Amino acid sequence: MTTSRTSLNAWSLFLGIALLQAGVGLQRPLLSLRAEDAGFDPVAASLVMTAYYAGFVLGTRYVGKLLSGVGHIRTFAGLASTASSVVLLQGMWVNPITWGIGRIMFGVCIASLYVVAESWLNDVATNNNRGRLLSTYMVIAISATMIGQYSIGFANTSGFTLFAVASVMVSMSLVPIALSRRSVLPATIPEPITFKVLYSIIPTGLVMCGLTGIAIGSLVGIGPIYGAYQGWSPIQVANFVGAPLIGSLLFQIPLGRLSDRLPRRGVLVFASLGAVFLCFILTFLDGTDAASLVCLVLMGGLVWPIYSITIAYSNDWLEAEQRTASAALLVRVHGIGSFIGPLTTGLLLSKSLRVYFYVPLSAFVAMTLYLIFRIYFHEAPEVDDQTPFQPFPSRSSRMVAAMLYRRRH
Repeated sequence: MTTSRTSLNAWSLFLGIALLQAGVGLQRPLLSLRAEDAGFDPVAASLVMTAYYAGFVLGTRYVGKLLSGVGHIRTFAGLASTASSVVLLQGMWVNPITWGIGRIMFGVCIASLYVVAESWLNDVATNNNRGRLLSTYMVIAISATMIGQYSIGFANTSGFTLFAVASVMVSMSLVPIALSRRSVLPATIPEPITFKVLYSIIPTGLVMCGLTGIAIGSLVGIGPIYGAYQGWSPIQVANFVGAPLIGSLLFQIPLGRLSDRLPRRGVLVFASLGAVFLCFILTFLDGTDAASLVCLVLMGGLVWPIYSITIAYSNDWLEAEQRTASAALLVRVHGIGSFIGPLTTGLLLSKSLRVYFYVPLSAFVAMTLYLIFRIYFHEAPEVDDQTPFQPFPSRSSRMVAAMLYRRRH
């Protein structure tokens, strides 16, 4: 009975996350295309999209007190309702200022909802199913995001319909949570250790998480803006931002397992160097043709696993009792990078749309050079001493760290 209840609770959560992610996925191309229709200049449109990441960092930082005070169901319901209302208001008032404020609020709500959902997942996970639940969670979240992105083709982006659809998706995400039988408070949210302490232990982890945040944030956060101002159709925009997600699903586990059998830094160099090559090629391609989509799939298949492998490499250096707090800080550093990358890319787009790939390309080059430097001058744990790889969602909160690394009883 306990096992069946755990499974039911987990799948209720997965349904809620799928609906939430579909709404979030639809928002990205919708706002970008509508901003172009409304005459926003590229800088204003990019700043609006970047504002989401500022709210995301704030949300993951401060939701703990709310969650501890009223519990996961009330917190999720309140935040989902707020996020849903923000989506509707953006459809009613189309201007950069209200959208910028709305995106900050939306980012705070979504990040907080991730904390709530993942704290609940952490609460229902057992030692036997923890890895399986996290892998399922990651696949469902990415797949739902792609479904949301492709929903952009169901109606005209200049109308109100798609805003209403996105709002309904976000609102409906609270239904499985609100109807849950669980009423206990979830596991305690881990607080990260200091930046200085973690840097003294594993500087590579912090640097790589920051750089992957810059690269992924630029590709995902500004990709719809880039496509909209290129004059692409809604489906072409969805293809452009969806292709890397397909790659992340296909290659996350194979590359991760490879890093269990070979030195992780060598696998990371291979992935980052491959991303450099693909990103360079993409600067000369159309962005919508078959060659571009293949390159985007391959690049997503290399870039997204870099983050998970970096978390695994960091754990190779950490004691068991340090991993939860350290992973929480690495998640925050990744989030800060996810704000810096889109902001920088958006500002550069005001000069020319051709520079879209320059920021992720620079991040990949920096990754490669830094890793080579570390390999040459600093030793790493032997392969036999490496901790087992676990996929780590790039858009997760620090509660995933608690789920993976909480002390086993």
